[in-house]
This record gives sequence, structure tokens and C-alpha cells, in this order.
Amino acid sequence: MTKPETESDLVLRVQDGDLSAYEELLSLHSSRLRAFVAMKLPVPHLIDEIAHETFVFAHRHIADFEAGTDFGKWLRAIAFNLIRKETLRYQRITQNKEKFLEHFLVEQSSKNQWSPESQAVIYLEECLERLPDQQKLLLEHKYTLSETSREMSRAFNQSEAWVRTTLCRVRTALRKCIEQKLESSPEPA
Repeated sequence: MTKPETESDLVLRVQDGDLSAYEELLSLHSSRLRAFVAMKLPVPHLIDEIAHETFVFAHRHIADFEAGTDFGKWLRAIAFNLIRKETLRYQRITQNKEKFLEHFLVEQSSKNQWSPESQAVIYLEECLERLPDQQKLLLEHKYTLSETSREMSRAFNQSEAWVRTTLCRVRTALRKCIEQKLESSPEPA
């Protein structure tokens, strides 16, 4: 009767170049790692992406891992760093959008070119800020992440009909909000 392999044995085999041992390590840690990522970054399409990147990074750097220490903890540390990197990337994108909008508005005002379109962009930002968080998140899934109704229904644990109906209502509310603001604001001189 042979003794069952420990995690350390699997790590040593991977360090010796045995790919099948890494597959076993993946199956041992895959669901827990995905759960960890989901808790830290609840964006459905990024969960698998971050988990995959974690496993790829871990495989490339397996020689640096000390067999006998906690492999799952090492994976979570790698995933955490990848999550932090993704969060910072998202913040940079958001800041760049804000800078672009600010630059656009300054350029418009310096040219003294007022247009309903430029004012509508400002009002859209204001109207978006007033939305409840769930509706903002729904719009992000649709327009930033380009998810389908099916993907969004899974992410929000709702039916596809709910997703489509809610999106329609949110877009209608945003349009009315912008129109009301445009009607009530005087044109700049």
C-alpha cells in the first residue's frame, strides 16, 4: 500500500517538471482560490481571469516556492497582488476619463462654444451619480464590461427579463433627467 501524496510531494514533482502534478495542485486549490478572488473583486468576468493569471504566475515561479509551506496561502498572496494591480488599473482609467471630460469642458468654455451635447454630457454625469448603487453596477456590467443579458442575470441572480427591463427603465430615467436639466438651464451667453 502506497502512502498518498502530500501537497509538498506534488510541489516537488512540479519543480522537477511534472505537469500532471501541477494539474493535481490546480484541482486542489481552484475552487478556494476562485472564492477568494470573488470575495475581493466581485466582478464575474475577472474572477476566472485573475484565478487563471494566478495559476500561470505560480507555475512560472514554482522554483521560488518552498515545498512544505502553505501553497494555498502563496496562491492567495499572488491573487491579492493581481487584484490590487487590476484595481489600480481601473482607478487610472476612471481618472483618465475624468481628466478627459475636464479637458473637454475647459476647451469648450475657452472657445465659448456651448452646445446641448456638451451640456448633456455634464448632466449625464450628474444623473448617473443620483442612481442607486445596484443600477450603477448594472450599467457598468452592460457598458463598461460589455456583458450579455445572460451574464448579467447570473451576476445579479435575476432573470434575463429583469435585466432587460431594469436597463430600459434606467435608460429612460437618465434620458428624462437629462432632458429636464437641459430644459431648466439657460444657454450660456
